[in-house]
Amino acid sequence: MMDFFRAGGFNMIPLTLFGIALAITSIQFARAADPQRLALIRALTKVIIFTTVLGVAAGLASTAHFVVERPEAAKDPLPYLLQGTAETLTNVILGGAFLVGSWLLVAFGVRRMPAA
Repeated sequence: MMDFFRAGGFNMIPLTLFGIALAITSIQFARAADPQRLALIRALTKVIIFTTVLGVAAGLASTAHFVVERPEAAKDPLPYLLQGTAETLTNVILGGAFLVGSWLLVAFGVRRMPAA
């Protein structure tokens, strides 16, 4: 698990913090649905999406920079590019897991929401 977290780079820290905030809010919404909480969940969802995209962009840029700077990597870049891409995609996996889990809870909350 630590290797997975480390592979994603620094971005995994804010992604995890925002994901935990989203998960807690989603749990609260599932227990007692209210429109204000749903608005917060939507906002946190956007934050998770943007943080994930930022992490992927930073990871791909870092990988490309590494390949260009190292002569041994420039000779045969494919293994380095594949490894860097795999590490970068851990941001998508973590962000996606938070989103899927949280929105599943939102679905339960919406089902329990009083009719308007």
